[in-house]
Amino acid sequence: MFGEDHGRGITRTLRGCVLYLMRPSPCCCLTALLELTIVEDDLGVDLAEVLEVVNTAEVFIVMFHLFERRLLVDTRTSDGSAQEGPLIRVVDRVRSSDERFRELLRIRPKLPAPDRIVAFQWPRSVRTFVASGIWDAVQQRVCSLGGAETTCMAVLADLQNEERQEEVKAVRGEEPYRTLRGTNS
Repeated sequence: MFGEDHGRGITRTLRGCVLYLMRPSPCCCLTALLELTIVEDDLGVDLAEVLEVVNTAEVFIVMFHLFERRLLVDTRTSDGSAQEGPLIRVVDRVRSSDERFRELLRIRPKLPAPDRIVAFQWPRSVRTFVASGIWDAVQQRVCSLGGAETTCMAVLADLQNEERQEEVKAVRGEEPYRTLRGTNS
């Protein structure tokens, strides 16, 4: 259940289907915001809300339920002598929102910390992520800001590979999975 934890400086409130996690920013005294979007419909996903996040959020994370790694999309760009385009990559899971903000500052040191990172759970496969049109929206947004289509395709291949490796581990009964093969049930 959702509640408030003022002892750690984290406030949790539920508004519609968005969970707001407030915390102090690691680089200044401003409050940063991590939004966790909870999605639902026949697929277990509110596609309109996911598309709104993809089309409007500066930085967002997609958490796939079948594997631990995450899709990170940072649409912020910089001008000047050290131009930086948008970032899209598969990243490791982190333990806290503070750790995610620190990681983003490490990956993109020329850009300031974002005000917020929007994270949402994708409760289906990468195949469904593509078939639903969400991947196309992600790729279109990244490419419209100067990102390379080849980079997007390499990231998609990484996501598909992560999912495939997890499926193989499940079939083989590797940790953390177990098979029924060889049992006397």
